[in-house]
Amino acid sequence: MTEAIALSSRPTIPIYDAGALVAASERALAEARRRVAEIERLPLEKVTPESVLDAWDRMSMMIEDVHGPISLLNSVHPDAEVRDAGDRALIEESVFITELFQNEQLYERVRRVVTHTGAQKQLKKDLLEAFEDSGVALPAEKRDRFKAISERLIELAQEFSKNIRENKTVLTFSNEECQGLPQSYLDRVPHDEQGNIVVGFDYPDFVPFMANAASEQARKRYYVANMNRGTARNLAVLDEIVALRKEIGDLYGVPSYAHYVTKRRMVENPETVMRFLNEVKSRVTEAELGDLRQLAEMKAELTGLPIDQASIERWDVVYYRERLREKRYAVDQETLREYFPTLSTVHWMLDITERLYGIRFTKAIVPVWHDDVMYYDVEDALSGERIGGIYLDLYPRADKYKHAAAWPVRGVSRNEGRQPISVLVANFNRRGLTHSELETLLHEFGHVMHGVLSRTEYNQHSGTSVERDFVEAPSQMYEEWASRMESLKLMRNHCATCPLIDESLVQRIRAAKKFGSGIDYGRQLLYASFDMALSGEGVGSRGSGVGAKSGEPTTDNGQPTTGFNAPTPDPRLPVPDSLSLHLWTDMERSTPMGNVEDSEFPGTFEHIASGYAAGYYGYMWAKVIALDLISAFGSNVMNEAIGRRFREMILSRGSEEPARDLVERFLGRPVSSDAFFAEIRGE
Repeated sequence: MTEAIALSSRPTIPIYDAGALVAASERALAEARRRVAEIERLPLEKVTPESVLDAWDRMSMMIEDVHGPISLLNSVHPDAEVRDAGDRALIEESVFITELFQNEQLYERVRRVVTHTGAQKQLKKDLLEAFEDSGVALPAEKRDRFKAISERLIELAQEFSKNIRENKTVLTFSNEECQGLPQSYLDRVPHDEQGNIVVGFDYPDFVPFMANAASEQARKRYYVANMNRGTARNLAVLDEIVALRKEIGDLYGVPSYAHYVTKRRMVENPETVMRFLNEVKSRVTEAELGDLRQLAEMKAELTGLPIDQASIERWDVVYYRERLREKRYAVDQETLREYFPTLSTVHWMLDITERLYGIRFTKAIVPVWHDDVMYYDVEDALSGERIGGIYLDLYPRADKYKHAAAWPVRGVSRNEGRQPISVLVANFNRRGLTHSELETLLHEFGHVMHGVLSRTEYNQHSGTSVERDFVEAPSQMYEEWASRMESLKLMRNHCATCPLIDESLVQRIRAAKKFGSGIDYGRQLLYASFDMALSGEGVGSRGSGVGAKSGEPTTDNGQPTTGFNAPTPDPRLPVPDSLSLHLWTDMERSTPMGNVEDSEFPGTFEHIASGYAAGYYGYMWAKVIALDLISAFGSNVMNEAIGRRFREMILSRGSEEPARDLVERFLGRPVSSDAFFAEIRGE
């Protein structure tokens, strides 16, 4: 990693004020419509890959130059006026995209293209499918309805996210309730005049509290508040989203929204998803119960309760897991922050990535939306060619996106000599990282590298544009570098005063990480099953404006069936007003730890309010692939030859080919799920 400081002359993210953002969006969409009109007027006999596909890709890049940055600033800019202006601009972009893919003249011209290369063939296929999915072949009335639904879904997803991001709720905890919390935590968080700590929902506040606060009642209060941070409004928002998605399925005459979505994924249909989830369920239940028994034993030991009274509640899991890890493996997550100072760890991450992929990071001064943000040029180490750029926005602040994510702000295009930009957004403790946070950092940086190391012919195939149920695989694979001696020993190069990471510590970290896999995958199974239920056949609600239509199948008590084996509601319980909450309550109640009363988790499930609808299963589906991909590195994750091969065969190819083809070519065989199911068992 080169630390040179340079003034910027490369493509970077424009830092708009609200007025400039609106003006830039309007200009971009006006220019895009002008270019679309040129393609529309193209005589059919003059249709070529250059006159249609290349022109289309250039138009898309022009839009991306403006709306890619807007999509980021909408979630991270400190100025509320900029974020609000971004909301409207992204809706206008969505309206344009729907119009674009409902345009019969454009559809006919794309259909007439005779392709000559693999990339052209794939782009033509992708565009034709996008036309079909946007209703180009629907009757005019249905096409208009699809357009209205698409616009409304964008508005609702934005509101859902904003309600979480801008929630100002804080909780206060007394000194007694703070017993067990590290002194560094108590020194860092705000206090009121009575000496109580005052905390919100940023995970540097929430996660250490849940892992260390000895007071069960305090943990419960914080847990329930965190589950309700979307507010009751988000339940209504999600119910409307579900109803509109169901209507999309109806417009296309398919049984469910899940059928509409999965036909473009690796799985191809919901039945494949459910077979996969049922296979996971058959393996995970025993593992989850075994984990809970061990936590109950730890709770009984520490509290003095009889084992039959030491049941594990959801607000207990993290706390007693940490106590068990400390006792059994001598791993203290808070102590690990001393091993992984945040900035030094970032430098380490850049170092191992340089070695692995044959690249170089050079820090540069560019305009940024906040002083905390860092920027690096990315260069090929062998040729010295500048490949692209990355931004790192790592620390929490008011009204910023609350989790960790990567934004593919600008995609590559070899045709146009276009260089990509990716952005990592997180909310880390400035002092240091736990091992879990280290995995999160590497996971999101895996997405960033997937974007910036892409070398596709067309922009629309760049980076993370791959199938949704594959997109997590490269980033999940990169998490492994947080738990291997070959990579971790290089931390010494970036923090000479940090405690030494030796083989014993790494082995204990790996052993501690394995404990609780049954609980973790049980929760992932619940999330994925809930998502598929909301997207499934016959989904409906009571009292929320989302109703089962005449003729839809229902259960014996009148509740619409989901078609995905959702449990039958208990008729003795009051029926919630919200479809999503009602369904979640029933599904969570059927799990080993049951349902948490007065909690409203669906209102916080941002993934399925946006791009992961009928797709959350993809995290586990991709994990199968990720754990198989890592096998190619053998016993040395710093094998540079394999790293270069992975860069060329997977990361650089984006979606120029189906993910299955890329993976099987890299592995030299079909994907195996053996490593995935071994991980569920904690092996």
